[in-house]
Amino acid sequence: GMRRKIAGRYSSLGPDEFTFDVADYDRSRALVIDPMIYGTYLGGSAQDTATSIAVDAAGNVYVTGWTESLDFPEAAGPRLGKPSGVDVYVAKLSPAGKLLYITYLGGSGDDRGYGIAVDGPGSVVVAGWTYSTNFPILNASQPKPGGGQDGFVAKLNPAGSALVFSTYLGGSGADSVNGVALDQQGNIYAAGQTASANFPTLNGFQTKLGGGQDAFLAKFSSTGAKLYGTYFGGINNDGATAVAVDASGNAYITGSTYSSNFPVVNAFQLRLGGGQDAFAAKIGPAGDTLV
Repeated sequence: GMRRKIAGRYSSLGPDEFTFDVADYDRSRALVIDPMIYGTYLGGSAQDTATSIAVDAAGNVYVTGWTESLDFPEAAGPRLGKPSGVDVYVAKLSPAGKLLYITYLGGSGDDRGYGIAVDGPGSVVVAGWTYSTNFPILNASQPKPGGGQDGFVAKLNPAGSALVFSTYLGGSGADSVNGVALDQQGNIYAAGQTASANFPTLNGFQTKLGGGQDAFLAKFSSTGAKLYGTYFGGINNDGATAVAVDASGNAYITGSTYSSNFPVVNAFQLRLGGGQDAFAAKIGPAGDTLV
């Protein structure tokens, strides 16, 4: 019933392979080596960045971000797009760290992934922003870009080999989806920031841009139909960086605000503390109520 420490160290077997050297021990007992199960590089010869990660019930890991590498690692699964400058990527790794699939996702402009989530069957939702007028679009609620930098939301099938849907999300100003979450029915919640006076709102509790830049929250069905979209902000710059959802479909967003008239209700802190403050908010299931 007692644990006993055993001397140990790393040992190199070659440029890409390491092992553990351990002192003698009772081999009838379990030996526990902590804490690493696996660790891996993920990238090519240029700059690569990971920004978000998700895990499914089986322990598979899903990663997104962006890459400037034309030689991003190959895997068994097919790719959805060809590399072109800066592209979103989606990668799936097994619980043991084996690369199961990887795909580029983007057009001819600068495309970057900032949020990722996975549903029960293993379909992946990825979101971020794009400057591409030819971003891969399918079954879209907004098939054309609003102008300049637009947000996007895309869903891949469990094999990572095809899009279920993909849509722009934005207006004539700069827009970015910074976080994404799924509820138990597979509905998609996308949160971010927008400087667009014509951001595509629907059934939201705030229908107009409050200032230079507002946070936003949008909800889509599992097949990509838009269910609601709302601004959330005051007279100065505001933005959402993360989103979560409960079993009743209430959405929770957090981020930052410079606005002294930021919409607060039932708040424990009613006033801006100074400069830039954090915020947390709960929005009802229909998107038309600030709880």
